[in-house]
Amino acid sequence: MEITWLTQGSFLFEINEIRILLDPYMSDCLEDKGLKRMLEFPLLFEKLNPDMLICTHDHLDHLDPETVKKIAKMYPDCIIAGPKSCCDHFRKLGVTESRIELLEQRKSYLLGNIKITPVIAIHSAPEAIGIVIETEGKKVYLSGDSLYDDRLINDFTKNCDYLLICINGRLGNMSLEDALRVSKALKPVTALPMHYGLFAENTADPQPFIDGCIAHEIKSFEMESGIGFGL
Repeated sequence: MEITWLTQGSFLFEINEIRILLDPYMSDCLEDKGLKRMLEFPLLFEKLNPDMLICTHDHLDHLDPETVKKIAKMYPDCIIAGPKSCCDHFRKLGVTESRIELLEQRKSYLLGNIKITPVIAIHSAPEAIGIVIETEGKKVYLSGDSLYDDRLINDFTKNCDYLLICINGRLGNMSLEDALRVSKALKPVTALPMHYGLFAENTADPQPFIDGCIAHEIKSFEMESGIGFGL
């Protein structure tokens, strides 16, 4: 498995030639709302080649209509997946029903030998989900956008090799202190901070989180956007 952070809460997972793209925000559609991106999306559309696109909730930095429409057009075999509110939005964007996959909490979806399980997230978008990806004895838990809640610590999210967790502490997301609480409770091999650094109005310094993890014998480092790392 190779994991590539693509700014904000977006990731590309490459597993045995299967490519899963999560929450890509590739446009500048939030600039009209006062949020101008500080970093360009690190990959071109032509380099994505996803087999599955997952949107964890229906907010513009996670379900970017311009991005979804272009991916759906460029990659006609790509499955477009998310919770009900996202699926409704996909239909409005013209995605055909046969390509839409509803993701419901605690109900696993198989893509080849990869198990994808939506899990609880506590966010201002009521149907928001986190995602657990498992294959060949390895597990990655992506928190998605979420506030702290004891229910984030559960049988699906425990014992993960990588925890990818939001730390920005604004707009319905955990602070780095709360993200560290989740990390300490889950005890992953490695915990990595995400959902920062894209908008000046909604960012955080990842170093205190990284230092806190290391102090509790959890590996951590700052990901570099667009540079993959292996699991």
